Amino acid sequence: MSRSRKSPERKASPPRSIKAIDLHLHAGQERDVPMKQLVQSFVDRSISFLGLLDHSELYEMGDEALRAEHGQVVYPSSTEGLMDFYKEVGEMKRAFRRTASIYSGLEVGEWDILRVSRAFIVDPDFVGCHMNTSCHDPTYRHYENASCGEHLARRARELLGICRPVAKPAVLFHPFHRRLQELRATIQAQGNVAHEEVFTKEDVSAFIDGVDPEGLYVELNYGDLYTAATHPDLLKLLRRTCLRFKHLGLGFSLGSDYHKTPQQFRDPTELVESLGFELGDFSLAYDLADQHSATQS
Repeated sequence: MSRSRKSPERKASPPRSIKAIDLHLHAGQERDVPMKQLVQSFVDRSISFLGLLDHSELYEMGDEALRAEHGQVVYPSSTEGLMDFYKEVGEMKRAFRRTASIYSGLEVGEWDILRVSRAFIVDPDFVGCHMNTSCHDPTYRHYENASCGEHLARRARELLGICRPVAKPAVLFHPFHRRLQELRATIQAQGNVAHEEVFTKEDVSAFIDGVDPEGLYVELNYGDLYTAATHPDLLKLLRRTCLRFKHLGLGFSLGSDYHKTPQQFRDPTELVESLGFELGDFSLAYDLADQHSATQS
């Protein structure tokens, strides 16, 4: 009697286009449709290299507070609930194994890095830090008397400190967003951003000199592109900073940061290329594919 053979696991392939990559897609507590429907909506549009993640704090606040803030509890707000989220991402990996490469992630608040539970970071494929503070605003509750580069380096060191022991890629999510918002306000007030920078040469040097970048990736975030850098001069400044990081060999990631199913799917290829990027610059995607292939060998 013949036996059916189990199909071998498909080895992950790197993305074939910039458009295919979205490594910052919130698929947990805040999503508005079942996870499978969410993933299918992206795959149908050839966005097939996906990072499904959630915010760590949503699994620490308790169900009552979570429901009050978001109107729903998709997974229990607990360590067990986060494990349920990772488990469902695993189910998506298997369900879409022929049409998509799917990875699990966790977004940790930048002031929670040193206190996040180790149990939270063992299972995801990559871990990132939510960067959204201003180094120039002394009224901000977490203000640090540090340059942008020093601030970024401090968070990167802390993030690498929790990621390296468990061999996880470390991502700095939307590190340019708050600074771009400041520069946008400057344009509104003064009409230009003459003599301004997103990150100065000194900022970039302070960051690079303060961090061993092995296993570290800087995100180019759709939010930076479509909501913060809303002026041609800001895009020029962002390009200058990105090229400085690229020149120093830093790895990049690319993600939309969607928290709900988008009404309009954007193809960022032209805009991303205008900032000086090519597909191969988004090395996190390639490294995740290599990591997956190694575990399946």
